[in-house]
Formats: sequence, structure tokens, C-alpha cells
Amino acid sequence: MTGGPATGEASRGRVGIAVASGMLKGVYGHGVLSAFEERGLRADVYGAASSSGLSCGLAAIGRAREAGVDYWLGAAAAAGEHGMSRVVLDSIATYGPRLREGLFLPGAPEYLLATSKVTDEAAAETTQGPGAKALGKQLLRNVFTGDRSWVERNLAPVVFSSRAVPGEGRPRLTPGNHDAVAYASTRMLHAWAIPAEIDGEAYVDASYTCSCPAREVAARGVTELIAIGSDPFPLFRDLYASEEIADGSVLDGARVLVVKPREDLKSLGVDYAAATPEGLVKAYEAGLDAGHGFLDGRPGLLAASAAPGEGAA
Repeated sequence: MTGGPATGEASRGRVGIAVASGMLKGVYGHGVLSAFEERGLRADVYGAASSSGLSCGLAAIGRAREAGVDYWLGAAAAAGEHGMSRVVLDSIATYGPRLREGLFLPGAPEYLLATSKVTDEAAAETTQGPGAKALGKQLLRNVFTGDRSWVERNLAPVVFSSRAVPGEGRPRLTPGNHDAVAYASTRMLHAWAIPAEIDGEAYVDASYTCSCPAREVAARGVTELIAIGSDPFPLFRDLYASEEIADGSVLDGARVLVVKPREDLKSLGVDYAAATPEGLVKAYEAGLDAGHGFLDGRPGLLAASAAPGEGAA
């Protein structure tokens, strides 16, 4: 199947969902996905980056509600004690088997997972060594100045797909490399001590180059693209705000519909790297409410979405 609609799909359209990163604020997006699942909205294509990888992957196999807010409660509780690398690796060990089982079934939706590949040998040595933390802190400071020169010189967005498309050359996500790609997608240099490699090459967090793979999902021939953010501010493609993903805009022929919080989740007790249990529950419930409200105002999306098993190559 190419990026365009398959036979029989043009009449109902194709739906894509791209979920932005946000560390612990990703609990909101998980709530939105759970609401979609409750209402029977099944997308043809799901795209994730960094912390949205697990929730989006579970949504792609129809199991977002199963993990629910409990996943985020466990992750937040373990973060302070074990560090973020260990938290992510443990979550992959817990949820990886069911993701590897479901994402690659013949009838599963296409699942895209973004990463940032380190393209320079010297930069790779830094990201994999003791200088990684200092570099990561500098890259975060650069967010406030808009300086993305290091990123442009040394990183490239690489988006892995669960579906092989002949002649396309997109990197393949497989049961064999899923766990490595999932970890690499999350590896923020300032706080993740364990380096990330895929097939022996250095990778870092998707957010440096692609924190919301909306363009990549749109390129899969969808007509409706739902982009889910974790902040009330404008939704951008990457940490450095290189491109806004605007509600009502059109990407590669797909109409963009943005779902994001009405207020900063910090007011509920959820920040990027720290959150209270009560805050996580409130943020998840806010996502649930937003997801249901979004669909209430767009009943045609439910009719347009693929039923389980449809849209596969």
C-alpha cells in the first residue's frame, strides 16, 4: 500500500492520530486516547514521539484504557527513586510484550515512532559518554533562545514504521527492534543516564527533532489528522518551535484537528518531570473529558474511522 487510500477507503476517509511528547504531562494525551477508545474511534495510522510512545502504541492495539492512569502513577513514583532511564526501561519490559504482540498483526493500524538519529561521529561520542548530561542541559537552555544550530548539525529525525511499504525506504519497526526504538525515542540527554542505540548507532529523544510526528502521519494518506498536545500553548513540531501544528490547517492534504489542555497541567499538579498522584488522576480525567467533548462535536469522525482490522496493508 502506498501513502494514498486503499481501495474502498476513499468514501469513508482515513483517520490519523499524532500524539506529542510531554514527559509526565503525557498522561493527558493518554486520557484523550482512552476516551477515543471508549467511543470506538480507531485510527488508520498512529504516530508517537518520546513519552507518548507507550500510550499511543497501546491505543493502536486497542488497550489504552487497560493501562490508563495507573501506568503514569507508577512511572512518576519510580522516577525519583530509580531515575528516568530505569523507569522507561522497566515500563518497556512490562508493556513491551503486549505491544510487540499487537502492533505487528496483519490487521493492526500503522504505527509510527519518531526518534532523533545522531549523524556526526564526534557528537555520538558525546551523547553516549559522560558529557551527555551537560550537553542535554545546554540544549534545553537553547530552547529559550531558539538556537537549534547543534541539532541541525548533528541530529536527523528518523521515524520508524510498523508497516513495510515496498520502495519507500522508511526504517522498519519490528518486534526485534521495538524495545530499542521505544527507549531511544525517550532519551533526553539531561536526565537519561543510559545511552540509546539502534543497530549499533546512537539515537536520542525524538523531541529534539520531532516531538509530534504530524507531518509523517499526514503523509500516510489520511484525510483527518488529530494532533494531541500536552500543553495549552501552540503545538509545535519540535522543542525549538520550528513549525506550528495549527488547528484547522492542512498538512499533505489532511485536515488538522488539535486537542490540547485548556490550562497548564502544572495547575493540576503535573509538570514534565514531577507530578502528584492526585494531579495525574486529574490530568488523565481532563484528557478523558476532552476526548469525549472533541468527539461530541465531530460525530462524523466516528463514522470515518476504521473499524479494528481495517486499513491494513
